[in-house]
Amino acid sequence: MSKGYPLSLNAVNVVCFKIDWIEMDLKVLLIKRSISPHKNKWSLPGGFVNENESIEEAAHRKFVEEIGIAPAYINQFRTYSDVSRDKRPVKSQKIRVITTAFNAIYTSTDEPVISEESSEYKWFKIPRRYIDRSIPKLAFDHYKILTDAANRLRVDLEYSGLATRFLPDFFTLGQIQDVYEVIWEVELDPANFRDKLTNVEGWIKEAKNPPKEFDSRRGKPPTWYKEQDVPQFERMISNPNGAVLREKENEYIKNLDEMTTEIPVINLDLDTNEQ
Repeated sequence: MSKGYPLSLNAVNVVCFKIDWIEMDLKVLLIKRSISPHKNKWSLPGGFVNENESIEEAAHRKFVEEIGIAPAYINQFRTYSDVSRDKRPVKSQKIRVITTAFNAIYTSTDEPVISEESSEYKWFKIPRRYIDRSIPKLAFDHYKILTDAANRLRVDLEYSGLATRFLPDFFTLGQIQDVYEVIWEVELDPANFRDKLTNVEGWIKEAKNPPKEFDSRRGKPPTWYKEQDVPQFERMISNPNGAVLREKENEYIKNLDEMTTEIPVINLDLDTNEQ
């Protein structure tokens, strides 16, 4: 192998988010490595791509291997290829690790099942600002991947129906509003928000026959909704904290077609008040 062409390996990392409905916080799953390099440091779930699988297949495989359940949503958002990001040698050869990162959503009530490569896991709060105060020092360049993923998640809420992927099959309009408020850390006007949602075609629809366990025994029962089968439409929700996140808006929009193959896109214009 010539000096100018180091060995390249493909890897994936999955940034797994969930909403803590008790503390009403956005959280990310980190695992503590039990192997070298960076033994005993916190990191994102991930690993190398096998010879006979695609990047997407590898991301799904590593998610299931390291977390123990299929994701409610998973989507590629960026590739990291800095030559100095992983300096471990392979048979005295320097290697270059090219990592493709994915955002994922965890909605299961089951606890993650970590692999032998990890000694423990923990859900860490991801605030809109000062993430470094909530997150320990991470292995490799995983802090950069994590901050990019959190920014991408907040931007995606402006351009897609991603909010309902944090919810069960049946949900209320108030629960959708909770998703936006938790992730954006803003307070939305309830009347305006609900009016906009119910007047958008193709994203959600009223559930005529929700499961019986959702029936209310006292007072007026809530109105339950579910996602529609209509695949896509356009929308823009304005995040009052989103100016910085939208600095790379063109890059995000360029990949919008890939994103909307799984997530519907809607058109909303909401009045918000920052907390």
